[in-house]
Amino acid sequence: MAVQLEWRSPALALLSVVMVLTSVLPLMAEGCRTGAECSCILHRSTRLSRLMTKQAEDLLTTYIASQGDFSDLFCKLPVNDIPRAEISGRGSLERLRNVHATLGQFQQHIAMVTEEQRNLQAPGSPLLAGLEGAQAQVTNLAASVAALLQILHPNIPTEADGSRPYDPALAAARNVFQQKIYGCAVLSRHRDFLSNVQQELKDLKVKVQECGSRTVRSLRGIDPRRVRRGVVTSGH
Repeated sequence: MAVQLEWRSPALALLSVVMVLTSVLPLMAEGCRTGAECSCILHRSTRLSRLMTKQAEDLLTTYIASQGDFSDLFCKLPVNDIPRAEISGRGSLERLRNVHATLGQFQQHIAMVTEEQRNLQAPGSPLLAGLEGAQAQVTNLAASVAALLQILHPNIPTEADGSRPYDPALAAARNVFQQKIYGCAVLSRHRDFLSNVQQELKDLKVKVQECGSRTVRSLRGIDPRRVRRGVVTSGH
């Protein structure tokens, strides 16, 4: 008799999606090496960010439900040293670099939430599975954004960012109550950030069709109509 598995919680549903993504994303990346590579990577990143935004909302719901009494109050308390949800930068390339750097910071914060929750949740907890899946998704999205940046501007590093990095020393001083507050703050901000990333990539997708030289120069802040005989003239 065939056994049918039902995913009865958002966290377990997230784990199933991550398992699929783990096998599918490398194939998608291979396909992006031919044809309009930049457009392909951007399309993949946009789809992944949309999925991650939905799953981040489900993960936050699972987190709140697993924290015991008064858990709904944890998310209302402020926490410092968490990356901002807003994307900064004056142009598309700067904003993409900010997205890439902030994804790396959220990966560190979610990893810390995962480790802290291991001490608070039973083994095999759906929350732990969801947190681990979220880390994998952040890594995949960061890799896609990095690949896009390398096509658009290969000579600029992807790391530089003005956001405050994660400080491991802060974790040692947190008690259980503070850990619960911290986890909710991280996942709430992560959800909001992903929503902004999804919109950012959708907006960029409108500008990019095949990422040809005209598009790349435009995204770098150079008007291709003002390029004459290898000399870039001012737009003012």
